Amino acid sequence: MSMEAVPIPPAEKPIELRAVEALGKGFDLSSDFRLKFAKSAGGRLVALDERNKRDIVIPSAGGAGVTVPGVSEDIRVDRGDRIRFKSDVLEFNQMSELMNQRSAVPGKVPSGYTNALFDLSGDWLHDATDTKYLAFDGYFISLYYLHLTASPLVLQDKVKNAVPPRWDPAMLSRFIRTYGTHIIVGMAIGGQDVICVRQKHSSTIPPADLRKHLEDLGDFLFWGGDVFSHSHSNWLQTVPAKPEAILFKFVPITSLLTGVPGSGYLSHAINLYLRYKPAPDDLQFFLEFQVPKQWAPMFCELPLRHQRKKASSPSLRFSFMGPRLLVSSTQVSSDQKPVVGLRLYLEGKKCNKLAIHLQHLSSLPNLMNTSSSNSATVSRPCQWQGSDRYPSSDQFLEPVRWKRYSKVCTSVVKHDPTWLHDGGVFVVTGAQLLSKGKWPNSVLHLRLSFTHLPHCSIRKTEWAAVPEAPHKTSILTNISTTFTFTQRTPPGQDKQAAAPAALNSGVYPDGPPVPVSSRKLLKYVETAEIVRGPHDTPGHWLVTAGKLVVDGGKIGLHVKFALLDYPDS
Repeated sequence: MSMEAVPIPPAEKPIELRAVEALGKGFDLSSDFRLKFAKSAGGRLVALDERNKRDIVIPSAGGAGVTVPGVSEDIRVDRGDRIRFKSDVLEFNQMSELMNQRSAVPGKVPSGYTNALFDLSGDWLHDATDTKYLAFDGYFISLYYLHLTASPLVLQDKVKNAVPPRWDPAMLSRFIRTYGTHIIVGMAIGGQDVICVRQKHSSTIPPADLRKHLEDLGDFLFWGGDVFSHSHSNWLQTVPAKPEAILFKFVPITSLLTGVPGSGYLSHAINLYLRYKPAPDDLQFFLEFQVPKQWAPMFCELPLRHQRKKASSPSLRFSFMGPRLLVSSTQVSSDQKPVVGLRLYLEGKKCNKLAIHLQHLSSLPNLMNTSSSNSATVSRPCQWQGSDRYPSSDQFLEPVRWKRYSKVCTSVVKHDPTWLHDGGVFVVTGAQLLSKGKWPNSVLHLRLSFTHLPHCSIRKTEWAAVPEAPHKTSILTNISTTFTFTQRTPPGQDKQAAAPAALNSGVYPDGPPVPVSSRKLLKYVETAEIVRGPHDTPGHWLVTAGKLVVDGGKIGLHVKFALLDYPDS
């Protein structure tokens, strides 16, 4: 009676065999550096010498060693060592770069290993903003090293053929989920005992004291051996019996795609994925939204020249001696492209005309652009809704300064529920400000234009307002504004101290620059933008509602964003 060989489950294979099999496989650098996260579905991504094989003996705790049969000549085993590595007290980006260098990965984008080691959230912007200094002190016990010796490394044809020749978010996300972002080319087998410390900005401990008291501030983090050991000496004795993979070495997949059509698109997609780290299930939707964004109206569309025929405009006044604020009633449209942000703006030569601008994607995502009846397509004309059309709008009137003067209607502007017949979602694709009533009792209203997306559903919604203290960032920028100015600092204004990094999609996060003479009107209008972009996980938010607000004597905006679930393409 013949017996068929039963494959050994990966978790039950000895570490020696799992480590050898992992060499040459794909890996997602946003994951913690562990063997179980190697991309097994794609197999080895690089071609090895499979004709010349031999059995190798790897040392083990028992002394006899473990024999791994049929190992390619392109895989080598070297003697291990023991290293103590104590870092300096470094800033966030410096530590990210150091940790990447240890894995032969260029750049400062924090890897999944760095995030796991320092217990970070994985949100690069948030972690960098919240972290003042990082440091670690570790023992790295390597029983042996495994690495590839093939040179040059050559990708398998199946990997090259899987590269989409154009910007196709569905195919790009499928490639990353299948093959990962990098290739494992080396690793050590053993264990590590690391003491790490993360200092937040609220801490006043100087770097010298932080380094001196590193062991008192940190915690033991064992990997390999008995992770429940109470001391380093006890743990050290258990490493040979229970080793794990440490000190991984990687090569970017895209570095091996020279000359392959579409490799530039894949490189861009991987860079975006590693920088912002959306969930794998959201990766396709995230990539769909990573197209250039623009403001409407564009700068060239604004009337800056002197108008021969002076058109009358409605106006607002908030006190008896206060300045007169004109209101632009122009309808602003995105041409049915998804809107991802709104802002109030002071237009005109004197910057005394209040207008609303919207930020939108420059092109329609493929998910919304297909003609398939099973996909989300724009199928109805836009419909307008405004706070002036609600019977109860009088209950939401708020004065900006004096009660007897101009007011703002703060009612929420959203789609009419009666518009929905066969499901779907209404998203904002246009905006307009409107002043109604006679002076001095005029009222400022908001109108929004809505476009229907069938076959979609809302997963989550969030209201957003102007950030309390927005600042420009030095690590991530998404310059997408159409306004470019040279901004002068008013005399006597001191240079602001450095602040924690934050992200805003404009060059001027506190609002577009305006002449110094118009500062008096900025007392009444909040011009900072409210936008959602790739840094707002998972990176594909849309505007679905909004309202005007009065906060601290200033007219502002609150914007409702939504995450949509789309049908299968």
